[in-house]
Amino acid sequence: MKKSRMQGKINIGCLTLTILLIAGGYVGFKFGRVYMAKYFLDKKIFQIAGDAAEDWKAKTFPTEKDIADAVMLEAKNRSVDITPDDIEVERDRQNVSIRVFWEGDIEIPFYTHHFDFTFDHTRKVVY
Repeated sequence: MKKSRMQGKINIGCLTLTILLIAGGYVGFKFGRVYMAKYFLDKKIFQIAGDAAEDWKAKTFPTEKDIADAVMLEAKNRSVDITPDDIEVERDRQNVSIRVFWEGDIEIPFYTHHFDFTFDHTRKVVY
């Protein structure tokens, strides 16, 4: 019977590839969570601005604070740390504008990445 040359030894190339895949998955997970939350929050802020613009009689969102509360609720659902001071809402007879600032850090071993996002959406009021 022919014996294998490896017999319990590890292949360095295979070990290196496995370590790189695990490290890449970890980094991808840490960054992916933040950037996916950014993507979905951006879409939701655009939708809230559109809903407020279509609601020109202000039945759904009577005040700017109600619009900001809707943004805060969505941010909370996405585990995004923003405060009411990070949200600016302006509504006049022609436009609804929402500007949200979000900044924070992504911490991985030996590196901290600071991110700074601004969501800015203006929608025209529909009569």
